[in-house]
Amino acid sequence: MVELAVIGTGLMGSAASRRLRDSGFRVTLWNRSIEKAEVLARELNVDVARTVLEAIEKAEAALLFLADDDALLDVISSMPRADGLVVANFSTITPKTSLQASKLLEGRGICYLETPIIGGPGVVREGKAIILVSGPKHCLRRSRGFLEALATTIVELSEDIGKASALKLAYNSLLINTIAALAEALLLARSYDVDETTIFNVLTKTMFREVVERYFNRLLAEETPTGFKLSLALKDLEYALRAGYEKGVPLPLTATTSQLYELARRAGLGDKDYTRVYKFLKSIG
Repeated sequence: MVELAVIGTGLMGSAASRRLRDSGFRVTLWNRSIEKAEVLARELNVDVARTVLEAIEKAEAALLFLADDDALLDVISSMPRADGLVVANFSTITPKTSLQASKLLEGRGICYLETPIIGGPGVVREGKAIILVSGPKHCLRRSRGFLEALATTIVELSEDIGKASALKLAYNSLLINTIAALAEALLLARSYDVDETTIFNVLTKTMFREVVERYFNRLLAEETPTGFKLSLALKDLEYALRAGYEKGVPLPLTATTSQLYELARRAGLGDKDYTRVYKFLKSIG
């Protein structure tokens, strides 16, 4: 049985752990807040490690689901030399930090892959995600088993580290900007007393049909389960801006949306689903 260490048991890490356990992998969990990992471990009947070192001790691969650049660098800096270990980084981070991580781990005999996921926890739990991959081909060959357990589509971009992270940030920027635009459009129409059913029926007859069918009711709901924290959406926008700056690429729309999400975070919505941006716009309208 293949031994895997799942590092980070937030929404995505938890979903991946469930899927991998059900797919026949032996999973050991580690999380900065150990209590969080222990709750999930009891549910899945798997082991919990007290340290990153303990988590990877017997593992063939370490799967990283971490919040940001700082968390990633903190974790990998604690990894000792581990010849042959694969580190698959599913976290959404900046290309520059991903390259830094790759070089650090290479010096410790560890094979590093960028493996950011397109799709939320529910998609991961069903094994229907899209995974973008950059990194050495021999590392990818050794990782196909657990990647295919999580995804229906694996996109091999390049051996050049940074490309998968850049594409993930581009996708998330498009998604988050689109949600903000839909929220504004909905708010405008409702301000003129156009009823929600009419708005929905019109928009679903346009090129925006798929987006509206997926997100319209989620935006309107008074409460919705958190699939993607608003604070993390804001972080991804900021990382996209940072990545664009590194290449001299202006991203004015993303900059504006970032300001909107920052205001929503300051209003106390950071731990809520990112679609709560509509609720925030209503509150200030």
